[in-house]
Amino acid sequence: MADKTAKPRAKVVVVQEYCTHAAGSDCLRCTHICPHDAIDLPELPGVPHVDIDRCNGCGVCFGICDTFASTHLTMADLHARIRRIATSGRRAYLTCRENIFPELNIDTNVVVLPCLSMVPPELWTLLLAENIRVSVACDLKYCEDCQRAGDIGGTLFPRAIEMAEERTGGSVKFSYRIPEKQKLIDKYAKSTQATDRRGAFTDLAADFGEIASGKRRLRNSQVLADYYAKKERQRAIARLNLVDEEAFPTLTPEGFIRHLMMPRRKMLLEAISRQEDIADNIEIALSVTDTTLCRGSGECVRLCPTGARRFAQDDSDSSSDGTGNADGDGTPVVDATLCIGCGICVDSCPEAAVSLVPVTGRVWLEGIEQSD
Repeated sequence: MADKTAKPRAKVVVVQEYCTHAAGSDCLRCTHICPHDAIDLPELPGVPHVDIDRCNGCGVCFGICDTFASTHLTMADLHARIRRIATSGRRAYLTCRENIFPELNIDTNVVVLPCLSMVPPELWTLLLAENIRVSVACDLKYCEDCQRAGDIGGTLFPRAIEMAEERTGGSVKFSYRIPEKQKLIDKYAKSTQATDRRGAFTDLAADFGEIASGKRRLRNSQVLADYYAKKERQRAIARLNLVDEEAFPTLTPEGFIRHLMMPRRKMLLEAISRQEDIADNIEIALSVTDTTLCRGSGECVRLCPTGARRFAQDDSDSSSDGTGNADGDGTPVVDATLCIGCGICVDSCPEAAVSLVPVTGRVWLEGIEQSD
């Protein structure tokens, strides 16, 4: 079995623009979740620092915050990989390195991750909303003494999956068996499934049809899998705006408000675009303004890390509930699709006019309808 304490080739990158702590919030989730105490946060506002001597690349931080990413694989690339498997007509299996042994000849529909907890609930939600057949192939007993992610890893991913299932009504299957590559003759010689002669002939004909068309070769090609992995690494570096594998923030011209869509928020919006009825099952916190208290200081607009807040310009750019202003007098309005409920606006308002209220993803649909 591979040495699980070996340093990873992939580098954990901190994407400053996604960090609300760097923007002034008191968020400390990453320091609480890291199983190796490898993440340090300086005084506010400060950017997280990853201690490469402590970090072993488990990826647990990827699952709880957009700020952390890998130079080998982004969540967008992971989504694309799983979709490729699904479009080939196969079920996608996700497992972790702890469950992989040298004698296993894993099939090409198996995605091996450092830890399953690196997959955020938003991605699980999107996969289920797309009706992608996905399974987790693992033995949870390995989580108990896992040197890579410890007990935290075995706790987070089941909860992430549970959240996605509650939101969508879909189901992620669990399996103790990791699919392995099989030769065609072994498939039928070792099959324990009872079938009639007609059924066996139909299955065999389908398999030979795949061979003749080249689909089977493409599906089982390790060269193709390696090619996709290489492209994923290249895209990860490009998407993360890396220069010598160091993240740098995107600059915004003076006088302009920069709008930033968090990757996990984008996944939820995509999921709702697939199945609108799940919107009511997605609970979020939304920033609202009490227009009777607001004096238009503009601190909430200036400090909002995603650009979700701006000043209303006219009557059509407003609403009386604090996500806008019916009078069009310059009270801040909120773009619900961009607001992540970080609370920076609440702390910064000198008039205590801002608060966070619990709502559902239905507000996103209403916003889309209003903009159409």
